[in-house]
Amino acid sequence: MAKKRTTSKGRRKTTSNKSKELPFILAGGLSAFFIVGVIFLAIVIGLLFNYHFLLTDDGFQVVEKIHWGVKDTFADTRDWGFKDWVQHDEVGKALLNSEVDRAKKKWFE
Repeated sequence: MAKKRTTSKGRRKTTSNKSKELPFILAGGLSAFFIVGVIFLAIVIGLLFNYHFLLTDDGFQVVEKIHWGVKDTFADTRDWGFKDWVQHDEVGKALLNSEVDRAKKKWFE
């Protein structure tokens, strides 16, 4: 049902209730906050499962993982010796793959 308002000139103006509705994301309140939180959490989990975040001698590097999982997501490789590289072989392989990819990109520049 349309509401009727009177303007300053005395004419009646009709407006519908639909024009006052907000989009779902603004009107949802707690449910919208929950949906945005779930989307944000999914993005963070995807990043943590797909990338190594490494502190190396060259600085901070983000390297794509070879296998999907949470093993060795964060690592400080600055003081690693041979034994550490053997224990964390996936980090070494991923770092080597990224260096090979960078070298291939330089060929085409």
